[in-house]
Amino acid sequence: MLYRLLKAIVWLGVRLYYREIKVVNKHYLDFEGPAVIIANHPNTLMDAWMMGYANRRRVFFMAKATFFSSPFKRMLLGALGMIPINRKSDGVTKGVSNKDSFEACYSLLERGDILVVFPEGTSYLERKLRELKSGTARIALEVENRNQGTLNVKIIPIGLNYIDASSYRGKVMIHVGKPFEIEDGLLTQYQQNQGQAAKALTEQFRVALSRVFVSLETEENEQLAEDIAYILDGRKIRGKRGVSHSIGLFKSINAKLDEFRLVAPYKLEEIQKLTKELIRDLEGAGVRPDFLDRTYRSTMFSRQLIQSLLFLVITFPVFVFGVVQSCLPYFSIGWIVPKITKEEEYHAPLAILLGFVLYPLTYAGFILLVHYGFHLRGFWWVTYGVSLPFTGVFAHFYLRYKRHLGSKQRFARMVRKRKEFFTELKARKERLKSLILGE
Repeated sequence: MLYRLLKAIVWLGVRLYYREIKVVNKHYLDFEGPAVIIANHPNTLMDAWMMGYANRRRVFFMAKATFFSSPFKRMLLGALGMIPINRKSDGVTKGVSNKDSFEACYSLLERGDILVVFPEGTSYLERKLRELKSGTARIALEVENRNQGTLNVKIIPIGLNYIDASSYRGKVMIHVGKPFEIEDGLLTQYQQNQGQAAKALTEQFRVALSRVFVSLETEENEQLAEDIAYILDGRKIRGKRGVSHSIGLFKSINAKLDEFRLVAPYKLEEIQKLTKELIRDLEGAGVRPDFLDRTYRSTMFSRQLIQSLLFLVITFPVFVFGVVQSCLPYFSIGWIVPKITKEEEYHAPLAILLGFVLYPLTYAGFILLVHYGFHLRGFWWVTYGVSLPFTGVFAHFYLRYKRHLGSKQRFARMVRKRKEFFTELKARKERLKSLILGE
């Protein structure tokens, strides 16, 4: 019961926080029987929430033992399906036995449940598949060995691909890979040499995860790919075409950069120079890169500008309504989260957890104030309460739309007054596009 309640709350939280969550190949999760889900681990607690979001069945997690530092935490996290494991880097947590934890994993798989493990062991917000620990492979091999190879545990790789992972209204693509089972030969090898078999299966895990996760090997690669994607797709890779398009673009960019690094380093240097100069000039002009692909028509632009301004004027009262009643929790979360931790991978889950506390408290306060101040009753009282979260979300959209309109106006001014500069920027973007996408 507690698991279902918290899953519903988490589902609501992640849907409000992220603009788009897409599960690719979800049909691979529609099965009965035991399974070990392996996934990359860039976003701490959020990754576990995504596993629960994607699976209709209940899932159990292995989690570091430091989370289970008191009897109350062990009881609560145990009810949520979390199994503690002592890591060498953390030392031993009192009350947690790795032997008991592994036995719990074997038992839940033997009764046909799903175990989720992040074999990287640690969480860092980066587009890189780190070294996989062999413990997950040992669990899968041992439980099959205990059951003479008849359990048929499925191994399901899942790639968690985030766009602006720590930012409100970012995007996520949960890419489910094709399930596979442990080969008989590998199980025979495990009976002879457990270590070698575990390493061999871990290598299979790495290959499977590399197919569902876009991995960039260095920070330099990641930053260059981010900047190129921003130029080609317009909004820090938050374009309207969806997370699948953004991740697909990342794959294309990564493949092309790797190719040039091996066979044409001079082209890589040209890409780096073009990207750096375009980012500098676009930011200096205050114009989004996607505007460079547009054709400026003064009549059409003037009509769109008038329509946009009318929309902003008409909806301004709704914006003010939403800002007044949502700004306190919004800015409080933005201030509190960095104070709690500097590690960016913790920001999104902390923001959601704080949001579940601060937003309801704030809205409850306003409802009471309005109730006693204006004596609202019945329908109007309920309508006011329901409107609070919706107008808060609208206020955020309003500010984004206003920024978009400002960029649009700067674009029109640039085309009219700095036409040669605009033409040059456009030509440089086309050159970058031809190098990366071959267009």
